[in-house]
Amino acid sequence: MVEPHVFIFLGNDELRKSERLELLQKKLFPPDIKEFNYCLLYGDDKGLTPKDLKEALSCFPQAGALKRLVVIKMAHKLSKAHQACLFEECQDKVCKTVVALDISANGGKASESFIGVLAKAGAQVERFAGEPAAANVFDLGRAIADRRPESALKILASLVRYKEKAEKIIGAIFWQWERLHTDRRITKENYKRGLRLISESDKRLKSSSSAFAREALILEALVVRLSSLT
Repeated sequence: MVEPHVFIFLGNDELRKSERLELLQKKLFPPDIKEFNYCLLYGDDKGLTPKDLKEALSCFPQAGALKRLVVIKMAHKLSKAHQACLFEECQDKVCKTVVALDISANGGKASESFIGVLAKAGAQVERFAGEPAAANVFDLGRAIADRRPESALKILASLVRYKEKAEKIIGAIFWQWERLHTDRRITKENYKRGLRLISESDKRLKSSSSAFAREALILEALVVRLSSLT
């Protein structure tokens, strides 16, 4: 059986979609060469031309990778010209790029038609409907470790919404940061920078007089800055 090289992730469960993307990445290339074999695009990016998309899809994987991975968020916002590029991609049987299209469940009739055409051409549709699984503080740490600030912020928002204590959240972040250092997934310099950021955020949380609103802002800033160091 020939494996598909175009996947459609349909639905609003961002956490499960992120986990599925992680599995796909691990199958295609090791984490140390991700930056050479991974491309993230947005369907609503006005600066993205059909030529840009075609170039991203036609690049060859670097040494050590089975295939490249191109992820397109908000793919239902792509123009007809962009969609035509993707249709060609579906029909290329020797393609060295895997494409993952992230489409929300409320993309409308236009997205249904788009999905139908790609599915007939061989794309694999995976649905992520229903209530997302409850995230925990360790999911947050993993999202930071995998340099997924968007997913990390969504998980953080969920934790804050359900009144998870800030000290527990920052404790889990610290624990994950130590693991990254032990596993040698971050440089010594970035490990030290991260420790300073965690310490500073911890002090700010302890001196903060207002409740969840200010705590959330402190934690959001920490999550984004740590994600850039991994």
